[in-house]
Amino acid sequence: MIDFLPDVVGISIRNIDSTNKRKVVFYYSFLKDTIDIIKKYSKAKVVVGGSGFSMFSREIMEDEPRIDFGVFLEGEVTFPMLLRNLDRPQDVSSVFYRKNGKVVFSGPGERIDLNSIESPDRLFVSMDNYKDIPESVGVETKRGCILNCTYCIYGFLNGKELRLREPLKVVDEIELLVNEHGVQRFTFIDSVFNIPKKHAEKICAEIIQRRIKVNWSAWFIERGLTREFVEMIMEAGCKNIILSPDGFSNRVLKKLGKNLTKKDITDSYKILKDFDDIEVSYNFFKNPPGQSFKDFFSIVLFCVKAKLQMKRRVHFEFNSLRIEPHTRLYQIALDEGFVEENESLLYPKYYTNLNTILIDNIFNLIMRISGK
Repeated sequence: MIDFLPDVVGISIRNIDSTNKRKVVFYYSFLKDTIDIIKKYSKAKVVVGGSGFSMFSREIMEDEPRIDFGVFLEGEVTFPMLLRNLDRPQDVSSVFYRKNGKVVFSGPGERIDLNSIESPDRLFVSMDNYKDIPESVGVETKRGCILNCTYCIYGFLNGKELRLREPLKVVDEIELLVNEHGVQRFTFIDSVFNIPKKHAEKICAEIIQRRIKVNWSAWFIERGLTREFVEMIMEAGCKNIILSPDGFSNRVLKKLGKNLTKKDITDSYKILKDFDDIEVSYNFFKNPPGQSFKDFFSIVLFCVKAKLQMKRRVHFEFNSLRIEPHTRLYQIALDEGFVEENESLLYPKYYTNLNTILIDNIFNLIMRISGK
């Protein structure tokens, strides 16, 4: 017997699909399954939001007519206002809605001040369902990204200017997670935790000062990683440093728009390999623009060397370049014929360097042999 019949059901789409080309998980298909269940058991209005939705908002609204409203970009202010104005969605900024059978957008809203909103209320959903799932509990310290990576969608989603949360507010949320919900591990969900470095240091210092015992992971940039900084984040509970150099030559790094050199990667590695109590995860693209066979063998040698020296403490992921709208990679893919003008990217399209396409095949074979 169904005893809970809401007026509105909200669905957040974080990712449209996985980035592993060999075994693509198309998360978007689960949206239709979810709406099937909602419509079977209720007459609730369906509101969809999240970063995955915002990337393809109009396409998703047109592809799935059972969605009543779409929340574009940040939802902390928009969603509550929409709930108060379901009969007048045009009065709420950043909302997609339907009028006379057509999808209409109410117009963009302003970026929110992160310090003006409260931390998520986690009492409604039991944290017990998530505590044992790696990286499932997230804490946000900022929004926005000042980097210019060719393939990245974060500048579109969160803006190019950094909006920092007060370190005290960040640590208040962490303390609540630990003391009230029994969380023993979480992840900082920032695109890059150590930009700006001073902000990260203030957060770590506050965790240390309050003697909060918790483990966490975060994404870092190699540039600026010093021995002293690594010691500090470890004292604050960091157990996994996640890095995304994506390429391993200055030519490739420049093509990818990375604010990084090969020396930054190797210098930071020399520091990280000496810390026995922390894991390090590296993310690379299989066959990015500008890559040569020499670059490929350099990555292989780096990975072999790291495995021999760090053993189980080091991890590697090799992903495909998903072509996404609102990125410079989209224009590159358009110029090189990977996509056509006005072609939908909701269903995955990938970029690979045609000059070294054999590398893509080699990586896929290695991944298949290793069971990934």
